[in-house]
Amino acid sequence: MSRTGRRRHGVPAAPRVRCAVWWATPSDQPALVGLLDDDERRRRSRLTAGGARERYVTAHVLLRLLLAEATGVRAADLRFDTTCYRCGADHGKPRLVGAGARAAVGFNVSHAEGRVAVAVTDGAAVGIDVEPVLEPAADAVAEEILGPTELEAYRALPADARARALAVWWTRKEAVLKATGDGLALAPALVPVSAPDEPAALATAGSGHASPEPALGLHLQDLAPVAGYAACVAVLGPSGLDVSEHDADPLLAG
Repeated sequence: MSRTGRRRHGVPAAPRVRCAVWWATPSDQPALVGLLDDDERRRRSRLTAGGARERYVTAHVLLRLLLAEATGVRAADLRFDTTCYRCGADHGKPRLVGAGARAAVGFNVSHAEGRVAVAVTDGAAVGIDVEPVLEPAADAVAEEILGPTELEAYRALPADARARALAVWWTRKEAVLKATGDGLALAPALVPVSAPDEPAALATAGSGHASPEPALGLHLQDLAPVAGYAACVAVLGPSGLDVSEHDADPLLAG
C-alpha cells in the first residue's frame, strides 16, 4: 500500500504512511462469533458487562476480515500473539504470527460503548483510541491524565467545554501509547499532546513531561467517529500520515 514520495534535490522523500480506519456498530451475531478462534471465544465468554461481548466480537471479527484482505490469509486462519514485551504476560499489543506475519501491515483496535474502530496501515506501527464525551466533565480524570500545563489549560476552559476537550486529550494520549507499545506502562499525564483546539500532535519539550521519543517520528490525526465521541489515530513513521475513514457495517453484514 506504499506510494512513492516526492523527490527533493534528487533524493526520494520518505513515503507517507497510509492508514485506513474502519468504523462499526457492535454486534454479537452467531455468524460473527463463528469467525473467532478458541482463545477469542473463551475471552468473549468471560465478558459480562453491558455491551462488552458485542464490542469484543465486532472488533476482532472486523480485524480478521481486514487483515485477511491485507495478508491473503483466510480470516479464520489468522493467529495473534499478545505477549507483553515488558513482563511476558498475555496483555500485550496484539501482533500477527504464522503466515500472516510475513505481510507488511500494522493494526490496532479500540471500542467504547456504541463504537468500534479498527486501524490498518501499510506496515507502520499504529494506535487508535475512541472515547465517549461524558457530561459533566470528570475533574478527577483530568487530574489523572493531564500534565501540569494541560491541566492549567483545562481549568481555564468554560465548564461546558471541558468534557469535549478532555475526551480529545485522552484519545490523543491513548493513541500515542498504543502506537509506541508503552500502553499502561507510561502514565498518560507524561505524554504531552497539543491543545484540543489545535491539530493533533505530540507536544514539544518544555511542558514538564517525560514523553515517548520514537526514532521514526510520531504522527497524529483526529478522527470523526460520530457525534458524542472523540477519536484519534497515531502512527510511527519518517514522514506524514494519510488517513481514510470507512463504514464497516456493510462488510460485517455480508
